[in-house]
Amino acid sequence: MNKLRQSLRRRKPAYVPEASRPHQWQADEDAVRKGTCSFPVRYLGHVEVEESRGMHVCEDAVKKLKAMGRKSVKSVLWVSADGLRVVDDKTKDLLVDQTIEKVSFCAPDRNLDKAFSYICRDGTTRRWICHCFLALKDS
Repeated sequence: MNKLRQSLRRRKPAYVPEASRPHQWQADEDAVRKGTCSFPVRYLGHVEVEESRGMHVCEDAVKKLKAMGRKSVKSVLWVSADGLRVVDDKTKDLLVDQTIEKVSFCAPDRNLDKAFSYICRDGTTRRWICHCFLALKDS
């Protein structure tokens, strides 16, 4: 009887960790190396933070920027091996030009589905700054 029960149970598909699926990310890795990797985003802005890492720090920064009520800027986030660039979609102005070496932490927001942010060291003031975004479409 026990064997019959086991045979009737639905089996969950075996979990395969991300590291075991490199073929999924090969195109993104090539695009980053070539400097052609971009994502449509809404740039919420940046805010000074006290710590250099932590999901709670990023989430608090997103909450703070959304509470300010400033309008987000429709833009494109370019990712390359050298850095991150945010370009205004309408005016083509460069909003952020950040070297990868200065980025200390990056995280998705657990409260807002499409929100994410990264923390970096400001080059002139040496303060920690959190840049916040909302992803557009299915990026």
